[in-house]
Amino acid sequence: MTATRLIASAGLAALLSGCITAAPPTPQELSAINQATSPLLPATAADRALADKQDLLTQAKFWAQEYDKNPNEYEASLKYARVLRAIGSSPRATEVAQQALTLKQGDVDLTLIYAQSSLDAGKAEDAAYALARAEVAGQNDWRLLSVIGVTMDTLDQHGAAQDYYRKALALSPDNPKILSNLGLSYILEGKPGLAEQTLRQAASQPGADSRVTQNLIMALGVQGKFDEVDAVAGSDLPKALLDSNREYFRAMLNTSRSWDTLRGTQN
Repeated sequence: MTATRLIASAGLAALLSGCITAAPPTPQELSAINQATSPLLPATAADRALADKQDLLTQAKFWAQEYDKNPNEYEASLKYARVLRAIGSSPRATEVAQQALTLKQGDVDLTLIYAQSSLDAGKAEDAAYALARAEVAGQNDWRLLSVIGVTMDTLDQHGAAQDYYRKALALSPDNPKILSNLGLSYILEGKPGLAEQTLRQAASQPGADSRVTQNLIMALGVQGKFDEVDAVAGSDLPKALLDSNREYFRAMLNTSRSWDTLRGTQN
């Protein structure tokens, strides 16, 4: 996989609200998490609050224990699924969220975890089905609307995706995560100029992170604006990676199927 493919893949991952930020656990760590045992009584509210302040693997072990005590408990299911995805165990997160949704159909927070984990696994249709069931309840939740947009983009329905991002922005104006999603959608649709404008707006907002920068680099690169790519990247990316990106984008500009090539890097 080329360095640019890695950046493009990171761009699509950035579409997912709350993307994975920690390295996956080792098999031994994951086994310990999933096989955790504990007393029957649930932890106190104070203990749960304290656990949520710990590192991700400690949280995962704690919420695995709470989930084992009562798999039908909403908080334990939600937090266990959420931390499973955060440590890179999306398949297990999907299972836990799906089980919880049988008891609380259409719940927005559970649906978000289920949909994001399904997208991690390349199962956009499963994500779309769950999101449709939660859309009414989440019509005023920008997170849900943005993830619906992500799902539409994954299904190559870019116009519909952009409509959802605009609805999300109406609820959370200038949100850099939503703007980043919208900008990448424009790139996938073949509108790099509009993508650049949107991503520059995202980059100017408080809270904009490296995912915004990565998407802006793509928007500039596919337009051949290599000097601006270097300026935007600054010290965030090593020179070798920038050089590789530049050569890849030049190759794209010399092919009539450049947009199909870019879309292919997003899978």
